[in-house]
Amino acid sequence: MTKYTVELTEEDLQMLKDCHTKNPSIMKALQEAKKED
Repeated sequence: MTKYTVELTEEDLQMLKDCHTKNPSIMKALQEAKKED
């Protein structure tokens, strides 16, 4: 599987979670996302 790295603000992350609750693969990716400073 190809890996992608994106940078999101907390607001972006929350918006993605709100918008994609019906998309299991995106939700899985968001859950596995690691926070880096």
